[in-house]
Amino acid sequence: MYNHKERLIYVLLLIFMCLVSFGLGFFVFRTSHLQETRSLPISDSIVLNAKQIIPQDNFVTKNYVGFVEAIHQVQIIPYVSGFLQHIAVKAGQSVNEGDLLLTINPDEYNAKLNIAKAAVLQAEADFEYNKTYYNRILKSGKKAFSETEIDSAKNNFLQSQANLENARANLNLAEVNLNYTTIKAPISGVIGNFSLSKGDYVSPASGTLIDIIQMSPIRIVFSITDKEYLNLKENSPLLFQNASIHLKLSNNAIFEYSGIFKYTDNQIDRNTNSLAIYIYFKNKNQLLLPNSYVTVEVRHRFKNTVLIEKEFVQLLPDGAFVSIARNNSPFKMKVNILADAGANYIVENSFHSGDLLILDKFSKIPNGATIRFNIVD
Repeated sequence: MYNHKERLIYVLLLIFMCLVSFGLGFFVFRTSHLQETRSLPISDSIVLNAKQIIPQDNFVTKNYVGFVEAIHQVQIIPYVSGFLQHIAVKAGQSVNEGDLLLTINPDEYNAKLNIAKAAVLQAEADFEYNKTYYNRILKSGKKAFSETEIDSAKNNFLQSQANLENARANLNLAEVNLNYTTIKAPISGVIGNFSLSKGDYVSPASGTLIDIIQMSPIRIVFSITDKEYLNLKENSPLLFQNASIHLKLSNNAIFEYSGIFKYTDNQIDRNTNSLAIYIYFKNKNQLLLPNSYVTVEVRHRFKNTVLIEKEFVQLLPDGAFVSIARNNSPFKMKVNILADAGANYIVENSFHSGDLLILDKFSKIPNGATIRFNIVD
């Protein structure tokens, strides 16, 4: 009896479990069938990340190796010969244009000047005599004098005139030679080392007596590539027009004065494929010495331009392009790259007010799709 009841319970439990399993299976089947046949809604909104395009002045700094050289350097060579009578300067001394440097004994040249003056007086007397005599013959007429006498008087007159001009020229030369016994500084600058003593005999064959170098302003020379030259020329007819130029000295100190662009060389160096650039600097404290090297820092200013990260610029065979949104419509726009600024490009501002730079890559937008832009910083 007990076994019959137990068996009945097992049968009922089995039937219950079968009903539950059937119900669960039917529910799962029904749910799955409904999901497979439901139409999924097509998204009608596309979100693109973008940021505002802000025109501003952008800067690019480039460093070059510069070489210091004097704008003017003069070697003093005597024009006349003689013994040094006076040495007015010392090595390393600063002088101004017109300052006395050396004096050559002028006695010989004073004597030559006096001789030349006397020769002029004699020539003037001869000229006046021959001039008066020739004029008297001309007034008397051909009846009073023969043609030979007239020709002779004319010849003497012209000869004396030539002698007078020659005497005057010799006088001028004597004055010049006397003046050259006093040697003055033709430029302002610093005197280099020299070894002269009072009483030394000097002449044009002696070569350089004193060397003077102009220290301020002074010239810095550096080179740019032909490509840089063309890029700069395209952006501005006047090279370095919107650039500030500074120097870093060998001790890493920044030189106190900024430079002024003066000119470029007139040809490309075929060995280095570069062009020499010449910059002038004030050098009042004489920190810049000729033949030294410095670092030239050129900071170019690009007015009213846009700075765009390189990752958002497409470089294609027909130009550079960026994706922008204008009036809520995305499209690709060609841009003019003005300079490379590390991780960015500086591009010409050809954008409209309110344009957005699209940061996401996108292909063709489906017709009828709504585009929203998520503005990021």
